[in-house]
Amino acid sequence: MRDRYGRPFTDLRVSLTQRCNLRCVFCHMEGQLVSNEELTAVEIEMVVRAAVRVGVERVKLTGGEPTLRSDLVEIVGRIAALGPEVSMTTNGLRMAELAVPLRNAGLSRVNISVPSLDPATYRELTGVDGLAKTVAGVRAAVAAGLAPVKLNVVALAGPSADPHPFERLVAFAREVGAWIQVIEFENVSGRVDPEVYRSLHSELGRLTNEAVRSAFPTGYNRLHHRPRYAITDGGPPVTLEVVQPVENPAFCMSCERLRVTSDGHLKGCLMTNAGLVDLRPILRTPAPEAALADAFALAVERRRPFFVGPDTPRPEPSAFSDGTPLPMVPVRP
Repeated sequence: MRDRYGRPFTDLRVSLTQRCNLRCVFCHMEGQLVSNEELTAVEIEMVVRAAVRVGVERVKLTGGEPTLRSDLVEIVGRIAALGPEVSMTTNGLRMAELAVPLRNAGLSRVNISVPSLDPATYRELTGVDGLAKTVAGVRAAVAAGLAPVKLNVVALAGPSADPHPFERLVAFAREVGAWIQVIEFENVSGRVDPEVYRSLHSELGRLTNEAVRSAFPTGYNRLHHRPRYAITDGGPPVTLEVVQPVENPAFCMSCERLRVTSDGHLKGCLMTNAGLVDLRPILRTPAPEAALADAFALAVERRRPFFVGPDTPRPEPSAFSDGTPLPMVPVRP
């Protein structure tokens, strides 16, 4: 299944909850509209089953914080039984206790947010004294075989009590056998405070230049065309992946993902809620399978690259069928 820009749909990102046990200043909450409603484990299974039937190969579980779902292990087991690769993004605070049960249920790999390895900076960025639990969660995930464990680090300007944050991160990743994923801070409307964004956004090019001084390129992640490097500063290589979405049409044109919000909407792009498709009325009918497949087809038809450049295709029409303008942002020359 491809959208009108020729982009395949192979990945589904499923938000399980909007609840979280951290208060990270950079959190975009998957760009979701505020809601306390959550799909049940059975409803999530039905959605993923339909997604697999239309070509989805990989499912990523997110939040909020997915480990706050008491039925998380059940959800992983239900999805894994359908055949796709199942991965998860988490803050790691509960991974020490959950890594083995999740692996046994079918979780393949995990991304763990590590805002900083300096305790004071971690507390400043998250509002919680949780670094020790996060580190323990990383170690537990590696030991459980949830490979590769990727350490998610949002590139920020400003707060840091650690004079050598990246060197410390590389040393930790090398010690435990994890990858590093550096992510540009995104200004998601309605979820990220514009003042916080203006004060903390770091142009990722500078950080990337620093990060790859002793690295060599090894290729790209097919999702978003993310460059990948091997850091070889005198020790065993550490894999570094760079996620640079802001004003990047190449990133958008390599997106193969749809999102399911925690309250049951299909969402085509992190940066906008235009064109949402509500799955809840479908899920609560006696035989939802055919209608769910149609809902995915509609959501894929509505997908648009958020950032566009001179080489981005411009298929007709220029608006949704109800007249809503397309949510596309031209990149500044």
